[in-house]
Amino acid sequence: MGPDKKAPYTFDEKGELIRPTNYRTWVFAGTGTTPKAHDSTAIFPDFQNIYIDPESYEYWKENGYFREGTIFVKELIRKGDTISPIGKGFYQGEAYSLSATIKDTVRFPNSPGGWEYFKYTDYEKGILTESSPALGGSCISCHSNAKAGYGPFHELYMVLRDAKKAGKNNPENLNTRGGLKPEMPSHMREKE
Repeated sequence: MGPDKKAPYTFDEKGELIRPTNYRTWVFAGTGTTPKAHDSTAIFPDFQNIYIDPESYEYWKENGYFREGTIFVKELIRKGDTISPIGKGFYQGEAYSLSATIKDTVRFPNSPGGWEYFKYTDYEKGILTESSPALGGSCISCHSNAKAGYGPFHELYMVLRDAKKAGKNNPENLNTRGGLKPEMPSHMREKE
């Protein structure tokens, strides 16, 4: 981080990352869902809501890679109802876990790409902790497969895929969509 830039996270006196606050007001990168009904080996068997701090999102849009000081927050959410007025599916229930990853090559020079991981869930007490020590290599085995190299799986989230090197533009304002096809289902077309 340059001297004029402040990282959007802080550490306490023990060197633990303080739990991020107000992250639901950050840029929502997307949701992954890996229900056990679909994959019995899923590591996180529910929903994974992913948020990125706004400055790092803007940097990603302009440069196509994550800046020093980037932070992502992952909130795990249980599967809720499976039936709604719009049909059967998987809908979000209650949040039950919170974790974060940061890119900080100065503080974590031995972590691949400077990415380090943190978890704020105390299941025994049923609360989120105020801070977390670095988890070390426990998360890197999966994250070493990320296309960006050891960090977040940007390729899995449409918001990040569309925004990569979009510059100052916001891709959601374009009138094009990658999935928009001339053969859209009849129920989605205007009635004649």
